[in-house]
Amino acid sequence: MNMLRSTLAVAAASALMALSSACGGGGGDKSAVCQEATKAFTDYSSKAGASAGNLEAVNTATGELASTLKTLAGKADGDLKTALTGMGDSWAAFKLDVSDPAAATKMTEFATKASQATQELAVACS
Repeated sequence: MNMLRSTLAVAAASALMALSSACGGGGGDKSAVCQEATKAFTDYSSKAGASAGNLEAVNTATGELASTLKTLAGKADGDLKTALTGMGDSWAAFKLDVSDPAAATKMTEFATKASQATQELAVACS
């Protein structure tokens, strides 16, 4: 369980770092959407961190992040829309369940998808 939470936290932190460094450029709407995405990841990191040991709370925070990313995708265009949609889909599909024998494999797949989407989002926000 700790490995799963740690990997999830690393994926969120990677997204936050990529967004923070990329959010300076772009037009007003683009910059605003990127800043909102950064805030969403900051909020998520706080909620997930405060939920240590409570998988349902982590899953709720993850679902809220996915919903926020999808909402932000609706405000965006082009590569930014694509990246936000991809991240929203990845986070929406992720649920922590330590009783699942394939949890570690799913976590690795999720971390890979999240990393790829984060890179796309950082490029789109720059």
